Amino acid sequence: MIRRSAAIALLALACAHAHPRSDEARSGESEADGTSDPRVSARAYHHYLDALLAKNADDYATAADELGEALVYDPESPHLHAVLAEVLVKQGRISDAEGELRAALALDAAYGPAHLLSGRIAVSRGQTLLARDHFQAAVDAQPDDPDAYRELARLLLSIGDAPGAERVAARLGERLQAAQKLSGDDAEELVAADRLRDQAAAVWVELGRFQAQHDDDAAAERAFARARSASPSDPDALMAEAAYLEAKRKYAEARDRYLRLLAQRPESPEVIAALARVALVEGDVEAVTAHARKLLGLAASLEPTDASASDDDRRDVASALLRVAVPLLGAHRSADAQLALDGALRLYPNHPELSFYRAMALVQRGRAREGALAFEAIERWLRTRQDDAVSPAFLGVEPAALSLDARLQAALARGKAGETQEAIRRVRALFSERPDDEGVALALLESFDRSGKAAEAEHLLAAGARAHPGSDGLLYALANAQDRAGARARALSTMRKVLAVQPQHAGALNYIGYTLTERGAAADLREAEGLLARAVELRPDDGAIADSYGFCLLKLGRVVAALAELRRADRLAPSDPVILSHLGDALVAAGGKEEALSAFRRALGLLMPASNRRRANPAAQARVDPPDRPDRDDAKVRVEIERKLRALAP
Repeated sequence: MIRRSAAIALLALACAHAHPRSDEARSGESEADGTSDPRVSARAYHHYLDALLAKNADDYATAADELGEALVYDPESPHLHAVLAEVLVKQGRISDAEGELRAALALDAAYGPAHLLSGRIAVSRGQTLLARDHFQAAVDAQPDDPDAYRELARLLLSIGDAPGAERVAARLGERLQAAQKLSGDDAEELVAADRLRDQAAAVWVELGRFQAQHDDDAAAERAFARARSASPSDPDALMAEAAYLEAKRKYAEARDRYLRLLAQRPESPEVIAALARVALVEGDVEAVTAHARKLLGLAASLEPTDASASDDDRRDVASALLRVAVPLLGAHRSADAQLALDGALRLYPNHPELSFYRAMALVQRGRAREGALAFEAIERWLRTRQDDAVSPAFLGVEPAALSLDARLQAALARGKAGETQEAIRRVRALFSERPDDEGVALALLESFDRSGKAAEAEHLLAAGARAHPGSDGLLYALANAQDRAGARARALSTMRKVLAVQPQHAGALNYIGYTLTERGAAADLREAEGLLARAVELRPDDGAIADSYGFCLLKLGRVVAALAELRRADRLAPSDPVILSHLGDALVAAGGKEEALSAFRRALGLLMPASNRRRANPAAQARVDPPDRPDRDDAKVRVEIERKLRALAP
């Protein structure tokens, strides 16, 4: 053993002082010995292969040892030094890795993989310029390796150099085109072209996201188009572009991208939920319901007793059902929302988030007492598990916040069930605990107003606003109380204070915009348009806000745009007589007298007493929640609609 160790030492010494060999010499030696990697000599290949097997098994200690042995036989291989550096990085031995990379680059200053890993290490240390130089050298050394392009583009975007990143993406696109022309039927060339295609699309997607975040819409659209051109069916590129188009309210184009994704992934809960979301903001509630049914079918195949269904599958489907149900509640389609939530609850029985929204659906459907009991059960469940997080957390709501909401909604449901004094007692207790919470403040107003004590609520809210002047929620509730008391000027002034505290408060934007639209002066209408456009952007699936915006556009004389927005509002909130009244006005302006008459008659039918209302389609009407408006507003709206009807059809 002593003689063998001495022989190995002599061999190591000889290798250490050997003259560098060319890649051609190394290639010939490998081929003669039957090995398959020209970057490693025949004598080192066995250790190299064992190192790769260990590395792929995440056994980095063994991999490092085997690579060290390989380097004994082949110390002048830049490839072995670079692979050892990669393994050392996995072990957290960054300084040792840098030593190996310096050795690799000393042997071959243009060795691309060494530059690539050196650049990544430089990025981790915040050495931006050094990283850029290494990535650029990697691109120049290996122009057909897409990883270097992506790292360089990502780095340039991190320092705000979008033009530089775009040049990198364009160069990668040129390499892709060249590779596609040369690939033919060769398997390796096809794989290389596929890698270039995937990374080219990924680089353009990152560039598109960057431009979108910096509000350069033209550049973002150009980047997403280039990503689609590089790889038309790339799912990540399609999803990124669809999300961008949806954010920009280009719903038809977003729907097209989501449908392309659905063709690839016909049972993807994420894509189905996205299509439902787009359908809702377009006002196509029937399509939302159809997508919900598709998700219910998926849920039925993933029952908890099904051992073949994974937890990830169940979570994805239940999350998608919840994300469809919530906007359905906002569109007053509580029956459809409840069906979706029942499907999700079959996957996760008694889940507090799912149960909360199911209770909301019950209250909207007029089953207030049943809803109150459900909210109270949720609050008890959460109270007994104070330190336990809700799992899975579909919407990321903290248990404490969910518990507060459950208490609040239970109180409101008690009021709707006729227990007005109990509702007031509970809400007052909550208001003393959380006076600056908008939901609590609005619940205080609703419960007092329901029992004819709106003035008392206004007094309490005003005192709270003085004690918490920076609370936009309190100010918003106070403004609503002032409006209900008929003090419109004071309400408008208070709503402006809300925007001073929180410029993105959609409710305040809508109130001020609608009030200014009703005034009708040119300056008021210009201001109203800007406010309401912001409100629509913040809450695109809110029928009341869509109505306000459409009404403003109509007052501005933009009939075509107004008609489109008011039709959307009607689809989002199909049982609202105010929306139907404005829609009728727009139809009159567009020359659609008969359709306008139909809209006005629908609105009047909704405002008639239930005993006198004709129900041409009871099943369809049962799917839409009844309007929830104070009687005084209904009376005012009814008089106005009757006047319009007489003017059109004396």
